[in-house]
Amino acid sequence: MDMAQAVILTVTLLIGLCCLGQQQSLLPSEPTIGAVGENVTFTTINRPSSSFKEISWRFQSIPIIASAGANNITFGSNYSGRVQLDTLTGSLELHNLTLQDSGEYTITIRLAGGAELSGRRLLKVLAPVSDVSLGANATELIEFHSSVHISCTATGSNVTLKLYGGGVNVSGTGLTVIDSVTYGVRRGDRGPYVCEASNAVSAVIVRTLTLNILYGPDEARAAVTPTIPFYSAGSDITLSCSSESNPAAQFQWALNGTLLGREGPELRLENVQTSESGAYSCWANNSKTGGIVQSRRLYITVLEDTIGHQGLSGGAIAAIVICSLMAVAFFTAILLTIQKFLKKR
Repeated sequence: MDMAQAVILTVTLLIGLCCLGQQQSLLPSEPTIGAVGENVTFTTINRPSSSFKEISWRFQSIPIIASAGANNITFGSNYSGRVQLDTLTGSLELHNLTLQDSGEYTITIRLAGGAELSGRRLLKVLAPVSDVSLGANATELIEFHSSVHISCTATGSNVTLKLYGGGVNVSGTGLTVIDSVTYGVRRGDRGPYVCEASNAVSAVIVRTLTLNILYGPDEARAAVTPTIPFYSAGSDITLSCSSESNPAAQFQWALNGTLLGREGPELRLENVQTSESGAYSCWANNSKTGGIVQSRRLYITVLEDTIGHQGLSGGAIAAIVICSLMAVAFFTAILLTIQKFLKKR
């Protein structure tokens, strides 16, 4: 036999022995996972075709169950009523799992011919996720002035927690709490915030939280309807005011800097008189934030109806005034032209 043949034979024998060793393992190599209170089954693989003489299972070094036949089964301490053995396959079912059941399980099978097979498998027992909560030190906050501490908590084994929303995105595994602190909150920090908790034996459990961010009032914007230069006495005028605010702003109206005792987002001036001419403004305030802002002034000019046409609209009066001014300008231009002509002569 030459060297090449010897190498090939050696490799073939090693591969055969390796495969034989793998075939003799009665349990999968990867760990199995179970939940507290549930059941788990250790299913055997690579079972021999010959009959079993004896089957035994151990947890760490503690006997669980042994069988020398279907009618000759012995239970280990604390396992009676918790385990079920399939004497045909050697598979074991363990009931009502506890965290203390985590560890290595070993099966040994003796065949009628005296050969012995075995297998080992690790069991990880996890407590399901529970008591998931999402909370904050305060849920009503003032923009730019308040800070918020948000916490996502859960109980269970090897829990994965995720907290996101409102610009927050944190996560961790093997924790019971993750949190986030935001200083000087803004209105965009209201959320909603989401807390997700899960592990290998629990589906994702979700909790949500939305904050109430108090803000404003922002710039107060005042407007008048109709929008014309002058109004005739007896006309109706509506002034309106708006401002971004949470909660909604409260509005007061002032004339020439003096409060009128009128509140609300609209001020209706009906049958307006010349005495009501002046600079109107609105004040917006937020009772929660303490903020208060004043709008720009709206100048309202009310003219007496001296033309003899009662009921002329403000637009008609404005047109008359404009036409009068244009006529004056026209005749002024003619006079200036005549004066220049006379000077030349």
